[in-house]
Amino acid sequence: MNSSPRSELEKLVWAMRELFLLGLINTRGGNGSVLLDDKHIAITPSGLAKQWLRVEDLVIYNIETGEVKGSFKPSIEMNAHVRTYLKIREARAVLHAHPPLTLALTDRFKDAKKWGRDAWWETGLIEVEYNVGKVDIAEPYEPGSIELAEEVSNKLASGARIVIVPKHGVFSWGRSVEEAMDAIVALELVARYVFASTLLLK
Repeated sequence: MNSSPRSELEKLVWAMRELFLLGLINTRGGNGSVLLDDKHIAITPSGLAKQWLRVEDLVIYNIETGEVKGSFKPSIEMNAHVRTYLKIREARAVLHAHPPLTLALTDRFKDAKKWGRDAWWETGLIEVEYNVGKVDIAEPYEPGSIELAEEVSNKLASGARIVIVPKHGVFSWGRSVEEAMDAIVALELVARYVFASTLLLK
């Protein structure tokens, strides 16, 4: 196996810690992965506290054979990660987080007509154009299910940079860990703006 530079693995561990510190995942929530080569990904383990994650805790998964290397079980959302890599050739990282305001606004403004535009994130803010990109909403299938993996990966492969799963979380992909993380953080900042502006209009 042609292993990815250690720095990419360190970036994944860093990203999970930062997502926790930013309040975008809980201690054991969320997951992430990086593509190592055509056959392997490194993915975060299931159940471990993300703020204390180490590079050696990451699980190596063989996309072709299903072989798993590591001391822990891979994330239950592994199928969503694998399918995204198989469908998007440019993808080098996939992240899954639980940003609270993003989820709250998605639930609050389910009916676009009440909101007055197609989606709550369509604010005209530059973050949407340059950092978030296209956003889509997935059917809320059971976490870890094949159905959810197919739904999320299909929407990402259809042009979305980030997909929101109502009452669950978001999935994003990028050509790097930084790019995948940027979409999540930026979308939550847009959600803060929408939340604040909604309060000020009352």
